[in-house]
Amino acid sequence: MQNGHKVSAESAVRLACRGSRIYVAGCLGEPSAVLDVASADPDLWQDMRITGVHVPGVNERDLSAIGRRTTVETIFATAGLRPRRSSGRVELMPLHYSTYEAWVRSAGTIDIAYFNVTKPRGDGTVGLGPSADFTPSVLAGGAGAVGIINTNLPDVPDGPRYPLDRFEAFVESGAAMVGYDAGEPDAPTEAIAELIRAQIGAGDTIQLGLGKLQTAVLRRLEGMRGLGFHGGMLSGAFIEANRSGAFELGVTSGVALGHADFLAEVARQPNVRFRPVSFTHAAGVLANIPNLVSINSVLEIDLYGQANAEFMGDIQVSGHGGMVDFVRGARASAGGRSILALPSAARDGSVSRIVPSLSSTNPISVARSDIDLVATEHGIVNLRNMGTEGRAEALISIAAPQFRDRLATAWHGRHKTNQHGRAG
Repeated sequence: MQNGHKVSAESAVRLACRGSRIYVAGCLGEPSAVLDVASADPDLWQDMRITGVHVPGVNERDLSAIGRRTTVETIFATAGLRPRRSSGRVELMPLHYSTYEAWVRSAGTIDIAYFNVTKPRGDGTVGLGPSADFTPSVLAGGAGAVGIINTNLPDVPDGPRYPLDRFEAFVESGAAMVGYDAGEPDAPTEAIAELIRAQIGAGDTIQLGLGKLQTAVLRRLEGMRGLGFHGGMLSGAFIEANRSGAFELGVTSGVALGHADFLAEVARQPNVRFRPVSFTHAAGVLANIPNLVSINSVLEIDLYGQANAEFMGDIQVSGHGGMVDFVRGARASAGGRSILALPSAARDGSVSRIVPSLSSTNPISVARSDIDLVATEHGIVNLRNMGTEGRAEALISIAAPQFRDRLATAWHGRHKTNQHGRAG
């Protein structure tokens, strides 16, 4: 078959040989036209290993239900790929973005890749639109490429592009882009955002994790000057902050997520560039950004400074993602710092999110050696270079008031009996 030839979605699906490892792009790259066909006929894909980074709240399809004897290898527990919910076998890989990127970049890891591309330009190239993330690394590793030319994927002036002859085939599609809406921030998140705003000043370059906190913080940056943005994802109130002139130092992101009007507007912003994970999350790149401020949410943190960002109870609901890449990059940056944020309590105030020690059944997402600042709606504390006792006291001071005495009693009781819990 001639490279770059347009084929039907079924013909594109059949290009994956039995037993292949298939890369299925996440975020806006999700190739719905191909996945719909593969889902309708289980015999088309047999004994396949499907991989990709599929983001909770965005890419919720159960990929393990496609084909026969399918295994999905991914890093996030989305609604469709969550333990006890997925139809088939799912291997949740405890990898940071940077380590997953290195894996898919390795020659021979991926056999064939399916992902959305923009309409071809006159120069004989297609782009990835506002969804660079992992696809360039997969292609660098030599995977066969099938591009779904999606008329709804906006092109961007500054992002990865590929010649038409790099592709095995193209499929034309008008499928709607996957959407994303974090919803409105609640009162604790608004209070946390206000505290974080006080930590940001001219000359800082910020990174924000996806979610309501991103929206709340971005709204507070409107009208500021002299900021930069370097992160994995753009969403929420970015447009308003950017229009106000906040990001004079420029904007670098891996992807943008949101409704169609938001995506079209992001694509028109002249100071926004899209780069793959090999750049956005690279340790050397991050360390060389002065005053990098990494801002991310976690689910709970213990008095040693260890954080859990993946499990609710014994159920995995997320993954490592790129958070630790940015936490460590911010610490290595001259003048940089990281902020981990969380509401002080859950379940209408009946459960503390600051705990004496993390559950022995759940892995640690952020080690205590990586912690800088921690924020709840009750305050923000800097744990960098602080000893064990000082950390515990500082964290108790920003816990929900109704739990502070219990936390102090639990901490001192553990130390009297030399029961130190888990170490990060």
